[in-house]
Amino acid sequence: MSLGIAERADRLVAAFEAKGLEVSANLRPGLSREDIIKATAAVGLTVPPEVIELYQWRDGHVDEFAEACIQFRDNTFLSLERALEEYEWLTELSSDDDADDFGVDLRTCLPIAAFDGALYVVACGQHGFGADKPHPVISSFEGVELYFHSVSAMLDTSIDWVSHPAWPDFGDAAEDVEMDIWKRHNPGIFED
Repeated sequence: MSLGIAERADRLVAAFEAKGLEVSANLRPGLSREDIIKATAAVGLTVPPEVIELYQWRDGHVDEFAEACIQFRDNTFLSLERALEEYEWLTELSSDDDADDFGVDLRTCLPIAAFDGALYVVACGQHGFGADKPHPVISSFEGVELYFHSVSAMLDTSIDWVSHPAWPDFGDAAEDVEMDIWKRHNPGIFED
């Protein structure tokens, strides 16, 4: 049986808390399906079910700059309000050429996590990352790259990273450990 978004997110919270980070105390309550759809439709986005389920589960953090935050690798889970603020910023920087240049029009993506100008965005429209990945999570920072096949894959990858005995400092094997976990949940990622 496949786990849903809420179950995966709960497992990620448990993994952080097993490492001593009390992230649950810093999570905002989830939003209603109607509020999520209304807020994202107001900017012209139709978000996929996984994004709706994520924001129904929780609406980001009370303090997104606290140490006790859910992070997907190095980007912090945003509230929907902050996600829409980042979306506005992202669309100001985007152009009609994005789909040709990057394989996705960033104006059709919703940011869900951020850190210092880096964004993880979910493709809500057409993209060039493969039909087998209808709504991939894409990193928009010093380039635009496929990072996770889906929100589910991002959560599964993050659970395994945080659950690893050596997390957060994998030591000399950091890149190998991180990449092995990444590729296990997202086959073909970072390959030409």
